Amino acid sequence: MLEIILELIAHVFSYFFTPRRRLEKNVKVLKHDKWFADLEDDFRYNHLIWNNRKVIRYLAVNSNVAKLLKDDDEKAKFKKLLTYEHVKFITAP
Repeated sequence: MLEIILELIAHVFSYFFTPRRRLEKNVKVLKHDKWFADLEDDFRYNHLIWNNRKVIRYLAVNSNVAKLLKDDDEKAKFKKLLTYEHVKFITAP
């Protein structure tokens, strides 16, 4: 029973507190694609990639990164997420 509780706590912890190294590794992999390198070079989106909780959680999941590398629809969804978070960021009071 204790093992199950510890496993659940570890899962919740990893969901909310993403290790920075996993994010760095996944961003490094994605930077090989020109579309992502262009996004990361743009200072507005660079800030979101490294500081926005939703974007960080998305990029920290290896399966999401694999989808971004292969699927154009997933790239469009990610760009839409970045745009939405950017608008939210600049219009916040």
